Amino acid sequence: MKKQDIVIVVLLFILMMAWPMIYTYFFPAPPAPPAATNLPTQVSGIPPVAHPPGQTPPAAAHVPVAARPEPTVELQAEPSQPLPPETLFELSNTNMSVTLSSRGGGLVTATFTRYRQKVDKDSGPIVLDFSNQAALVYGGLMLSATVDINPVPDAAEPTLRMTGQTSSGLSLTRTVVLREDYRLTITDVFTNETTNPVALAEHTVQLGPMSLFAGETADSQAYLGQDTQPSIGGEKVHYWADKLAGLFEDERKDKSLPVLPRSILKTDGIPLDWMAVKNKYFVQILTPIKTDNGGYESSGYRLNAGRALAPGEKDNPALAPKNALIEKVSGALMFPEKAVEPGGAATHEFNYYIGPKKFSILKTLAMNQNEVMEFGMWSWFCAQLLWLMNAIYGVVPNYGVAIILLTFLVRIVFWPVTHKSTESMKKMQELQPLITELRAKHKDNPKKVQEETLALYKKHKVNPLSGCLPILIQIPVFYALFVVLRSAIELRFADFLWIKDLSEPERLFADVLPYPLNILPIFMAVTMALQQKLMPTTDATQQKMMLIVMPVMMLFMFYNMASGLVLYWSVSQCGMIVQQLMQKYRVAHKAKMAAAAA
Repeated sequence: MKKQDIVIVVLLFILMMAWPMIYTYFFPAPPAPPAATNLPTQVSGIPPVAHPPGQTPPAAAHVPVAARPEPTVELQAEPSQPLPPETLFELSNTNMSVTLSSRGGGLVTATFTRYRQKVDKDSGPIVLDFSNQAALVYGGLMLSATVDINPVPDAAEPTLRMTGQTSSGLSLTRTVVLREDYRLTITDVFTNETTNPVALAEHTVQLGPMSLFAGETADSQAYLGQDTQPSIGGEKVHYWADKLAGLFEDERKDKSLPVLPRSILKTDGIPLDWMAVKNKYFVQILTPIKTDNGGYESSGYRLNAGRALAPGEKDNPALAPKNALIEKVSGALMFPEKAVEPGGAATHEFNYYIGPKKFSILKTLAMNQNEVMEFGMWSWFCAQLLWLMNAIYGVVPNYGVAIILLTFLVRIVFWPVTHKSTESMKKMQELQPLITELRAKHKDNPKKVQEETLALYKKHKVNPLSGCLPILIQIPVFYALFVVLRSAIELRFADFLWIKDLSEPERLFADVLPYPLNILPIFMAVTMALQQKLMPTTDATQQKMMLIVMPVMMLFMFYNMASGLVLYWSVSQCGMIVQQLMQKYRVAHKAKMAAAAA
């Protein structure tokens, strides 16, 4: 390849690596919706306290709620009549609090006391707000306009009991228990108190809509989606996040629409073990419990997604984007019709996880619900790496320091391999004069040159591929750390020195500079250049080229990656430099001693 061709290839590669940054700069993603705030009408009824018979606990009183959007719940009421006042009840424990509504018995907010909204430590806790589309609400069943909700004061864990009625005459009793591990267990009993069989109509149970939190970057958009675990055929989890944009295009084509629809609904008759709706760090997982005494399998599911509007599209639909940028996702499990005999009952039981994507908790849940982490084929290694990082954090409570110590451990474990690799490359450098002679001797016979060179390597026990080992052995650790950092909540807002959030790029002076400054990737590129310079080589021209190309290429690749990942690679490069300097000193000292002995 000619020199000018090499330059063109390098420039094209750099442009390819830089294109995401260029595109984001000139075509920024729409801002994330504002973070929800706590409803002013939340009432704490937990922990339960015993009260005299007939007396309602003051903290669990019915409180009217006004000026709140009407939830999408099918309620049994005349269209001309306004809905009765809504009342809210709160269940809480040390990890979270959830607010449930008298309209449909749905969950309207979940507040996570251990996780804050923003980097600012005074920003308040994260709140998932489902006011417009409450979670755990039934669709397809006409319920009484409101349900009666009462706390269960003698329960071992925070518990609410709700009672209502369907339009077909079935009585509904819902019991909700809040567990310490971000789970709610829901038991719904539909009782037939009539003298005739009554059908429990085909229906759905929905999850609340998820979107990005205020301040999250466009990169977080990739994790906004739904996961489904089929209950038949031994199928693996289906991840829908990267398929949603295509569903918008399919909808446009199927209905011959001029522009992309603003939302899509996908219905599938595949039974599921569980369904998840998630963003980058939080997830809802709804799991029907199938027992001998009650509960039954889902008959399918529904996926909902809404896209962001392009600037000006609200007034002019023709300005709709060519590709959908997902803004909100939700979903529901479907259940078949079921006959309830006179005096009999139909029971629905659910486990409902609503909380952080924390592997140590999710791995305790049944039916592979930890797969929402999307660790992929390296799942076992990612889990061990995350455990080790958390174990180090337990001793040194700073994730930046934990990553540095983890990097040192990796360097120590692989020290013998990298040492052998460097020694082999040094021998190859010493053999270079002999190889040059072979090339001159057999300049008209390339095959002979190759054969003689390989024989020379074999004679001196040199592995020509040894130079790749220092990079190759780090790939599993690097990839596992990359996967862990993209969705594990541990590093969210974890600070280190000047870095405020190890799960994101540094973005220094973002309000001042036209493009934010990230120091770690620049430092990493410098260390890579130094490491390349110290590396033994058989070709000075090749080394000079790698000295420039590799650091620049890695700088563009890493510039917008999570700071924790760049920290790992930078420290690993420093460890490699130290190892090479030590080896260089040892060789020089050995040569000096040999000269002195002579």
